[in-house]
Amino acid sequence: MRGNRMLLLSLIMGATVTGLAVLFEWLLTYIPNFHIPEWLLWLLFFTITITSFYYATYYILIGRIRGIQQGIQKKNLSSDGEQIADVRNLQELEDKLREWSETQSALVEEMKGREQFRREYIGNVSHELKTPIFNIQGYIYTLLDGALKDEKVAKKFLKRAAKSVERMTQLVKDMDVLTKVESGEYDVQLRPVIVRNLIDDALSEIENLANKRKSTIKVHFAVEEDTQVLCDAARLEQVLDNLLVNAIKYSPEDSTVDFFISGTREKIEFRIKDQGFGISEEDLPHVFERFYRVDKARSRDAGGTGLGLSIVKHIIERHGESIKVVSTEGQGTEFTFTLKRI
Repeated sequence: MRGNRMLLLSLIMGATVTGLAVLFEWLLTYIPNFHIPEWLLWLLFFTITITSFYYATYYILIGRIRGIQQGIQKKNLSSDGEQIADVRNLQELEDKLREWSETQSALVEEMKGREQFRREYIGNVSHELKTPIFNIQGYIYTLLDGALKDEKVAKKFLKRAAKSVERMTQLVKDMDVLTKVESGEYDVQLRPVIVRNLIDDALSEIENLANKRKSTIKVHFAVEEDTQVLCDAARLEQVLDNLLVNAIKYSPEDSTVDFFISGTREKIEFRIKDQGFGISEEDLPHVFERFYRVDKARSRDAGGTGLGLSIVKHIIERHGESIKVVSTEGQGTEFTFTLKRI
């Protein structure tokens, strides 16, 4: 390909020089008094030769760039190729290439970010699964080594193994939900729902846990109980369940969780405040991140997967709303989100 371009350049220069020679010979032959100083002939010759070389090089360069652009398009590396092919001068070409370079740099950074997320995600999943798997393995080996003969010990170890299996099952479920939510496969069907019904359904789901920990859920209505909001009831039940369960688990036993419902003409605000150990200022910006735990030991003991709040955040955002958290160490944590009022 390069040889063909050089041949084309040679032909253009040869044709230019030949044309000049023919022109001067014709002038000298058919115009008797025609005379051109020798220095002017040389000047014209070099000027035209250099100009021809410049334009030949220019168009060959543009041809090469367009060839590169076609290769980019064939490999689906960029959608900006057609813009590069339409340039008419080098300044335009410089501007287009700068824009293209910035676009590609942004894509490379995005790919690096995704690769970093993939590594972290795989590492976190492996770490979360490692503990229950090793626990189950240890219980089984202990039973096989003779503990199975002792009914009391066998029953205790089997219960522990079952608890580890439940933890793994919950982790897999949460991972599946989070993947679907982030990929847009998690359907959200927005319909009018009565706030009182939404609250009652959520409270019935956590009743056993609340009784077990002797916790009280105190609901404070600052709006009419038959007020309606636009939401997906099933998804919002999952949000409330997660927030209320966290509030109960991370508060002392025999404590109260306050649930405030207030609103404006356009929004209904849901606010859940616990009496737990709170979250430090350093940890607070990270509470909605995947697998992030403020207190890792207490979170695992409580059976958390580290994905619940991330799922909550995505579900609320799929409703076109947002969720925020306020907390002070030793004074509890408060989660607040809004829904559109009907």
